[in-house]
Amino acid sequence: MVPDNDNELVVDLSIFDGLLFAINEESGPFVSLNISSLDEREAIATAVHGITAVGLGVDQNKGLFGPIPVPYNNAFRALIFVFQIKKTNSEDMRFCALFLIFKKEKIRFIANVYAMIESLLYIYQENYLQTEDNLRQETIQLIYHELVTNLKVRPKIRLFRINDGLTVEYEDSKILLGNELTALISEKQELIYIYSPRGLDKELKERALSIIQKINDLEYQNNYEIKKINSKTKFVDLLKEEEISVI
Repeated sequence: MVPDNDNELVVDLSIFDGLLFAINEESGPFVSLNISSLDEREAIATAVHGITAVGLGVDQNKGLFGPIPVPYNNAFRALIFVFQIKKTNSEDMRFCALFLIFKKEKIRFIANVYAMIESLLYIYQENYLQTEDNLRQETIQLIYHELVTNLKVRPKIRLFRINDGLTVEYEDSKILLGNELTALISEKQELIYIYSPRGLDKELKERALSIIQKINDLEYQNNYEIKKINSKTKFVDLLKEEEISVI
């Protein structure tokens, strides 16, 4: 992982697009709050699909689950945090679910902070959501605001060198450019720059390109554009722009 350029303004981004809050009524899941990019149809389908996937019954599940697909909208995924609260004037419990909506290319960031998300949600539920009287929109919005405030992500520059199928990710701001394929991933620009030196064996090159494509598929849901750079001078200039030293 390469440090960010300290001479530029660092942009912290939210990993979430928004939130749904649903309560399981006798007639089925009811979406009482939608502060996301999902339309009504997508929100309702997500709530029904999510609560069905988690399952109900005597031993109702609790905690964080997912990611799950968002029906009718392949651009998004959702995490589900399920919990129970006491009904007013009753010992019975109500089954509730918070759906955290995010763009599918953020899955890598979600995976890195999954345990922290669950821990924070348990704390918020313990502090804010104990009884049915707590189920107010302003309370749910407060929880979401605190969550996104604590879970900002910082886009990074990542560097990979691939030699005969062996992939090395650099952890500092120095790199040795040799006779192998090198890739720079800019999470801020959502771009993957690939430098392939002249004379690189065609089979080795194709194998290296397939590895980079797999990284794009698995970690960024194939949402990053790949740009190939054939000139070593241009690639070195790009590295210098990101304050990466060539040794």
